[in-house]
Amino acid sequence: MNIKNQALGGFSLVELMVGMTIGLITVLVVTQVMSVAETRRQASISGADSVVNVGLGLYTIEREGKSAGYGLTALQTAIGCPIKAMHDTTPINLNLVPVTIIDGASGAPDQVRFLASSKSGVALPMRISQDHRVETAHFFVDSDMGATDQDLMLAVPTTSSGATWCTVFEHHSGGGGGNNGNNGNGGGQGLNQISHPSGQSSLNPNAAWPSAGYTAGDAIVNLGSLSDRTYFIDNKKLRVSIYTLRTASSVSADLYPNIVQLQAAYGKDTNADAVVDTWDNATPATSAAWQQIRAIRVALVARGQKRESGTVTLDGAAAASTCASTNPHPAAVCWKPNPAGDGVKIDVSAGNAEWQRYRYRVAETTIPLRNVIWRE
Repeated sequence: MNIKNQALGGFSLVELMVGMTIGLITVLVVTQVMSVAETRRQASISGADSVVNVGLGLYTIEREGKSAGYGLTALQTAIGCPIKAMHDTTPINLNLVPVTIIDGASGAPDQVRFLASSKSGVALPMRISQDHRVETAHFFVDSDMGATDQDLMLAVPTTSSGATWCTVFEHHSGGGGGNNGNNGNGGGQGLNQISHPSGQSSLNPNAAWPSAGYTAGDAIVNLGSLSDRTYFIDNKKLRVSIYTLRTASSVSADLYPNIVQLQAAYGKDTNADAVVDTWDNATPATSAAWQQIRAIRVALVARGQKRESGTVTLDGAAAASTCASTNPHPAAVCWKPNPAGDGVKIDVSAGNAEWQRYRYRVAETTIPLRNVIWRE
């Protein structure tokens, strides 16, 4: 009887307290392990997302850069020519350059703009065979190969100046116009024609033309519909703005999230030896200076999504110093505008007081302007 009562007595209070203590310690250990594992998992996912976003963003810009200048650079001396057009009564001003870097003030993100002909077939320049006066509606050219109705065309003078520039117009082969298409001098009949009748397009008013018109030996470039895209950073996203010259309007679209910086520099061949010898972001001021550009350098910076508990990114003099060293500290955000020179710090502090509690990934590359080099 005593044995039975003893067997039904259960655990003592001391035994229960010991068991609960062991259980709580086990739960605490498991919780700590799970917390550390989750933190590392989030950091790994955040880092992977950053690598993917910055890699895809840089690839997109690189692909655009390798196509820049297609159809525009076969006339090497025309690079840098100011482009003028009129959309009804609205003036349009561009430059005939494959790429333009719009420098961000005080370390803000840069913007990179690319121009190219969108013509999928032949985009060779057409030589103007007879002088073209402003009031006439037809250019006479040696060959009109590849020209189709509603292609945007660019009249290019042999040498641009304050009185002569490049003019955009829209080609309409069926349109009549000034002086019955004979350029006012009785010649040109039976020659190939590129026409711009003023009544058939909002891009064809005479107000856009240089007063002296164009002369024999000048050229016409087929733009197709002109590819004009600008890549920029807005609200921690890489975005693209697509400008449509035909309607003088633009639309923007998001590309990749968590991209916080874009920096770019021109690669220039200043001594005409076909080798880039200068890297800077100074915008060329002359046509000759524009013709020196052979490549660009681009860097994108992606920010991780996870906010760390402490400071994980360097700032100030410490960051600048390590960026300029042979082996920069991994906590510094750096890039090399000159691939053979010292690195420089990239400012990623804009818009977030706690920016140093995030990790960043930098991707950079050199983009050769192939169509400038190959003169296509």
